[in-house]
Amino acid sequence: MNILITGVTKGIGYQLVSEFIKRNHKVFGIGRTESKLLELKNKYGEDFIPLNYDITLEENIDKIFKILDKDKISIDILINNAGVGFLGEFYNIDYKNNEKMIDLNIKSLVYITYKFINKSLEENIDKIRGIINISSTAAFQSGGPYFAVYYGTKAFVSSFTNGIAEELGDKNFKVMGVYPGPTKTEFVGMDKEKNFYTMESKKVAKIIVQDFFNKKEVSIPGVINKILVFMGKFIPRKLELKLLKKIQLKKLK
Repeated sequence: MNILITGVTKGIGYQLVSEFIKRNHKVFGIGRTESKLLELKNKYGEDFIPLNYDITLEENIDKIFKILDKDKISIDILINNAGVGFLGEFYNIDYKNNEKMIDLNIKSLVYITYKFINKSLEENIDKIRGIINISSTAAFQSGGPYFAVYYGTKAFVSSFTNGIAEELGDKNFKVMGVYPGPTKTEFVGMDKEKNFYTMESKKVAKIIVQDFFNKKEVSIPGVINKILVFMGKFIPRKLELKLLKKIQLKKLK
C-alpha cells in the first residue's frame, strides 16, 4: 500500500515511517526539515518518497496532489500527524504562533483530508482507503490552561474525525482517531514531563499501526492513558482544569 504521512521528520511521524515500511508498504513522507527527509531516504531507499513542503500553505498541498496525479499514484492511507504547540499564557504568546497552531493543527489537516477524499472518490477504485488523524488525550479534557489553543485544536481534530467517520462509513473508507498521552518527543514541554506513563514514540507508532489494521475506530496508546481517559469522565470540570493548570505550570518553570 501507499501511505501518505505528514510531519515525518521527528517523533511519532518519524517512527510511523519505520512501522509501515517494515510491513512492506511504501511511504510518502511530508516534512519541512530537508536533512531529516534525506536521512529517511538514505535509510529506506525506494520505500520512502520525501516531500519537502510546508503544508500550512494551501498551494503546497495542491502541489503534492498534482505530483501524485502526474505519477498516477493512488494513496491508500492518509495519516495526519503534523502538529505544533506553544506553551504559555494565551495573551502572552505571540499571536502569529497561535495562528501557526491553527494553520497546521486544523486548517492543513482539513484541507489535505479534503483533497485525499476527493482524489480517492474520483479514482473510483474498489478498495478500502484509510484516514488516521493524530489528536491527543487533551481532546477528552475540559481545556488546557497555558496550552489553550493547542487543546482547542486537538478537540477540533477529535470532533472532525468522528464526523467524517460517520459520513464515509458507506464509501469504503476506514477512519481512526488517535489519542496519545505524554510521549517522549521534541514536542514543547516534553523535556520536563516526568510522568511514569510517558511513552516512547516508537511504541506509540507501533500501537497506532496495530490498532488500524485491527479495525479500531479509536486508538489510545497505553493502558494508563486509557484508564485516565475513562476516569476523566467523572472529574468535575473545575477540578480538572485546576489539575491541568498545575501540570502545565510545571513545564513553564
